[in-house]
Amino acid sequence: MKATNAYKEDAFDFIDRKLEDNKNIINLAVGNPDGKPNKLLIDTLSQCIQEEDMHGYGCFSPELTSSLRKSIANYYQSRFGVNLTPDSHFLEVPGTKVAIYRLISLLIGKNEKVLLPSPSYSVYTKCIELLDGDILYFPCNPDDFYPDLSKISETAFKEAKLMILCSPGNPTSTVLSSAFYEEVVLLAKKYQFMIINDLAYAEVRYTDAEVRYTDAEVPSILSIEGSQEVAVELYSLSKSCNIAGWRIGFVCGNKEIIKQLKALQFNIEFGLFLPLQKTAITALEHLPMLAGVEIAKYEERIDYFIAEMNKVGWKIKKPAASFFIWTKIPKQYDYMSDKEFVTFILEKTDILFSPGSGFGSGGKGYIRIAMVQEMSVMEVVVTKLKQLLD
Repeated sequence: MKATNAYKEDAFDFIDRKLEDNKNIINLAVGNPDGKPNKLLIDTLSQCIQEEDMHGYGCFSPELTSSLRKSIANYYQSRFGVNLTPDSHFLEVPGTKVAIYRLISLLIGKNEKVLLPSPSYSVYTKCIELLDGDILYFPCNPDDFYPDLSKISETAFKEAKLMILCSPGNPTSTVLSSAFYEEVVLLAKKYQFMIINDLAYAEVRYTDAEVRYTDAEVPSILSIEGSQEVAVELYSLSKSCNIAGWRIGFVCGNKEIIKQLKALQFNIEFGLFLPLQKTAITALEHLPMLAGVEIAKYEERIDYFIAEMNKVGWKIKKPAASFFIWTKIPKQYDYMSDKEFVTFILEKTDILFSPGSGFGSGGKGYIRIAMVQEMSVMEVVVTKLKQLLD
């Protein structure tokens, strides 16, 4: 395995360096939700923690774990129209970031190839590199950052063992359509590669944004006929319920991969903390309401920020989903690289964005802005930026 310093710097390496150098940063670089979770979830967790039988290893309470899997299966059926077996098609995981590494470790060997759109969430890249895999990057449409399957050669399709997708996209917020998933599933079957689809931001969707397709909601790849043969999907409660630190996620889909992942997890950890499992059931039962609160919060910030930046000539499109804004550098600064612009903004205002190139070469000239500070802080951000950019 390569030494850590042998890897290319990604967005998070860049962010970590900046955070070390400046302790007064307003951090809009990392998608770390702010504020307290909904009282319903806090009360449920608090009550469960008081119970005597809630403190053993999570995987040795099969009745509760089975109830959790039934809850996520029921939600998938009602939300996505996907009818799958709870105990063979769903598995709870301690956060989807951990699951990304574990899944890739099961699906590729040394020097085996992974198809990845550029730009993409840099964690995918780092995990592939850590496992000594090879990445076959393919571009996204420059107008809306839709992954462009037509730019993948037949040789690349034949060589690939795995494709990783993300919808809504991180960093781009792009929402993939059911038609796109249909095409990908057919390709995976034809060329015999597997698919990981990351659906972490599925519930945070804005219906009045400019979008390429007309899906009223973010679809699941598992709603496509035959997809369970070639795909697994990551689903998370972190963003929709504002509980990122609680690390509650699910892997859904292909039952053979679920079986392998279950065996792997049993050998390295003993399941989710039982009060978190109970709280996750409550979250899934009330998810439309819980997500609605988060959507309203992020949409207020996004609409405010975009309107104010438009006043000083920084033209930004509203994202279709997630709490990220993905945008070009303002025209008056387009002589800078994205890292130079982010550094310039940080030095002048103590505000930190993510440089687009940290998510791959396809992100050059763009930045990602996370709307994860309360409105009072966003007002400070806007005031500082307007003074600098006006």
